[in-house]
Amino acid sequence: MKKLLLPLILFMITGGLLSGSNCQIAELSATVFSIKSAEVEVYYFHRNRRCGPCRTIEDLTKKTMETYYSQEMQNGEVIFHIVNVEQEENRQVARKFSVVSTALFMNVKNGTEEKATNLTGFAYRYARNEEAYLSELKKQIDAALGR
Repeated sequence: MKKLLLPLILFMITGGLLSGSNCQIAELSATVFSIKSAEVEVYYFHRNRRCGPCRTIEDLTKKTMETYYSQEMQNGEVIFHIVNVEQEENRQVARKFSVVSTALFMNVKNGTEEKATNLTGFAYRYARNEEAYLSELKKQIDAALGR
């Protein structure tokens, strides 16, 4: 936002000086800019063959997303990906997160910046406790959304 604001102000000042006007600077309204909060991506990675806990992690992550973030997924604020790392078309995203098997990641995009958080340890730790899994994953995503 700051990167956009400074050039805009300089353009307005310069434009006013070059046009010979009285160099009046218009007040900038927040509605002029599209202020979008961070976009959160949740990735569940898996292989073709999966164990029971791996399937449980997928099911609980899906349930968390559908229960708490259906509206956010509809408007694109939160995106949920289920990625088979053995499929050729998914190799690039698997490499991006250095994943070769079951894993759970949260990636927060804010402009050009990205921050990935590996939640795999959390996922295995809570896979046998549905209530705790849903609650803790929700806390992680809410924090990423600034709630």
